[in-house]
Amino acid sequence: MKYKENIKNSYKNILDLVIVILIIFIKVYKICFPSVQKVGKGNIKVACIGDSITYGLGVEFRRRFSTYPAILASLLGRKFKVLNYGASSRTLLSNGNHPYSKTRFIEKSLIENPDIIIIMLGSNDSKSINWNAEKYKEEYLRLIRAYQVVNNKSKIYIMTPPRAFIKVKNEKNIQNKVIKNEICPIIEEIKNETGVNIIDIYNFTKKHPEWFADGIHPNRKGNLFIANYIASIIDN
Repeated sequence: MKYKENIKNSYKNILDLVIVILIIFIKVYKICFPSVQKVGKGNIKVACIGDSITYGLGVEFRRRFSTYPAILASLLGRKFKVLNYGASSRTLLSNGNHPYSKTRFIEKSLIENPDIIIIMLGSNDSKSINWNAEKYKEEYLRLIRAYQVVNNKSKIYIMTPPRAFIKVKNEKNIQNKVIKNEICPIIEEIKNETGVNIIDIYNFTKKHPEWFADGIHPNRKGNLFIANYIASIIDN
């Protein structure tokens, strides 16, 4: 009996290991080969540019309906098509550990020539290994200009990252202090200098840790509130 129990435990350990390896493989694959989620068939195109928060890592297995871009599509109605260009772990900074520019999503979204562009990049830039305030602002301005050159009639919304509810502090973790004290003020400066619109997700989420699956990525409830907040601003 003990022999059979040992074999059973060995199989269980192997299965657990396979599952862990599979999860790691899926995450690495999605970082290296992100795909675009399209929701809606309308003629008014909304491009959501962002990292894993936009991608929907907090609702990984319900992305079709539970990311904030997907919920936004249902809120805006049949005239709209929302394209989710979220990519996990990505930084706005081109010299970050996983630059958004390497996804080629900027080029793809420019080809789509969207009517509305929503940008939220900064959470991963806040990591100590990535952060450079001067370069962040410089590259953000360059990104906005790229969309303005293609279509100066498109509406651009830049969003502050949400509040980060994690307390672990090391160079590879998202730092809420940097988001609050440096990234949010820079985004405000960019808004004033370019005339684009701003959506303050940080202050909207700062008192709601229950909206996040792991302190960083919104769960279904968080995405629902964020999408409604974005829709209320776009509709005005």
